[in-house]
Amino acid sequence: MGVCTRAYAAQFHALEISRDGDIYRLSADVYLDAPLPQVYRVLTDYNHLTRISRVIRRSRLLERPDAHTALVYMESRACVLFFCHTIKEIQKVTESPPGTLTAAAIPELSNVKHDESDWHLQAEGRGTRMQWTLTIEPEFWIPPLIGPALVKSQLRAEGEFSARGIEKLARERAHLPPASTSTHAPAAQTR
Repeated sequence: MGVCTRAYAAQFHALEISRDGDIYRLSADVYLDAPLPQVYRVLTDYNHLTRISRVIRRSRLLERPDAHTALVYMESRACVLFFCHTIKEIQKVTESPPGTLTAAAIPELSNVKHDESDWHLQAEGRGTRMQWTLTIEPEFWIPPLIGPALVKSQLRAEGEFSARGIEKLARERAHLPPASTSTHAPAAQTR
């Protein structure tokens, strides 16, 4: 008798987007069908972050002040309706291997008011449970009324895309076949 070992694409236990004034927050709890060490390596491959995001246009490691700190340049393109803005920032990334990362934009070297992300990884079965929070306060004008709803929608879509991108690249690094996007995978719990 065989055992089903089918791999499913990233499975969200939760994906919440909220807004408080000009501050937007993304909070995700997602299972990635890829080993933790490879997930961590994808997140710390600073010269190739464009591979896990549709909005990041450029990324590169600038320097390592110490063994667990990285200064990373990122350039992203954000659009709300016809209004597009290029975000250029230098982030200070604090690494706590094997499963924690914290990144924050350095305000005086960035054109975003606030941008901070945290990732907590934990091995779960043959995969990785990833808890990710992102808090961002754009510096550019967002059209009132429909603008905030569009930003929240884009954050949700980007969160889903990024999680699946991280899983895909981590599986490649682990020499595993691509995860299935079968509709038999458990549905995401999102708000």
